[in-house]
Amino acid sequence: MNPNEVPLKSSIRMLRRKAEELAARSPKSLEILSDGETNNLIHELQVHQIELEMQNEQLHLTQVELDRERNRYIDLYNLAPVGYCTLNMQGKILQANMTAANLFGTNLNNIINQSITHFILQEDQDIFYMCQKQIEEFGESRSCELRMIGKNEEPFWAHLETRDGHNPDNRYEYHLIINDITKYTKVKEKLKLNEQIMLAQAHKAGMGDLISMIAHQWRQPLNNLALVNQDMYVKLELGKLDDKSVYSAHEKIDEILQFMSKTIDDFRNFFSPDQPKEWITIEEVINCTLKIIGQCYVTTNIAINVHNNSKTPLLIHKNSLVQVFLNILGNAKHALESAQVKPAIITIIIDETPTSIITTIRDNGGGVPEAIIDKIALPYFTTKGLMGTGLGLYISQTIIEKYFSGALTWYNKNQGACFVITLDKSHV
Repeated sequence: MNPNEVPLKSSIRMLRRKAEELAARSPKSLEILSDGETNNLIHELQVHQIELEMQNEQLHLTQVELDRERNRYIDLYNLAPVGYCTLNMQGKILQANMTAANLFGTNLNNIINQSITHFILQEDQDIFYMCQKQIEEFGESRSCELRMIGKNEEPFWAHLETRDGHNPDNRYEYHLIINDITKYTKVKEKLKLNEQIMLAQAHKAGMGDLISMIAHQWRQPLNNLALVNQDMYVKLELGKLDDKSVYSAHEKIDEILQFMSKTIDDFRNFFSPDQPKEWITIEEVINCTLKIIGQCYVTTNIAINVHNNSKTPLLIHKNSLVQVFLNILGNAKHALESAQVKPAIITIIIDETPTSIITTIRDNGGGVPEAIIDKIALPYFTTKGLMGTGLGLYISQTIIEKYFSGALTWYNKNQGACFVITLDKSHV
């Protein structure tokens, strides 16, 4: 309360008492008022009149300010960059701003008392229905993305945020904020398409590397086949080819062919699309990876040591994680061969915490130059010249973050590069 209002009210009450006393007197008694009493009464009436005029002026100024604030609110409400609607619990629009009307390509008169579903694409109305049910059940803010019908009946993508609230009449309503995200959605779709293109490019480039690895895997078995064949020919020429020699050669050839067939199966399974999730440990994934590329590292004198401290299986897409290990191990191999390190060693350590499984892959190839260590995961950034695509590490990081809800980090330690894959047990 304004402190000036207290004496004003007290003065009004006092003046009214005096007026009541005067009114109670007979007309004759009023005529005999002294000049002093009459002057005092006139003075009080004049003071009261001035007070009323001041109060009226203050009320007028307050009303002007209220009108100004109301107009400012109306401007802010109608010209807001997002649409606002007040809905009843049946979804009928009770109030809306001009932005909402513009989004729907109509005027306010055509919005009021319409159901909000009238402006939602038929295929997406279930999304809004579920959002509305959550508001009714939990009484909290909820949001969703769906398609609405805009100008010329053209659909647009909208982000809706609903908030519950009571109006002054104590009727239950909720407020809807509508944000046009069509441009954002198109950009997101374009980024997703670009990502798919890069994944395809990386997979295609990886196929070339894997074909080279198949050659490494088969080189030694083919050499063994050649030796068995040569041995049989020499024994035949010398007349020493007996049944025992033939059976022995048959067993060796069969063993070699089975190994080569298994190699093809491993590669075929890796390239097979839409592989289901399976329960598997990280050690088993590492072993699957080494089945594909192990011989390649043997022939280049690179030792791979695995130290496993985890036995917990994860429900994952195995081949996606195999692709990550192939990329990281391939980078380590390139670093070791470039540095001509002897002995060349890659160490894989699998550790476990109550919430995560952490796989560390480190080499002794000299580490990543500090000048580029923050750039190596950028798309198309490569240190392999024409031999590299610059997508391996980028794709690996994308797979770990998007499909495993994990993290891929790296740093230099003890004259080598360390790559750390952290997988959350509850998100894979």
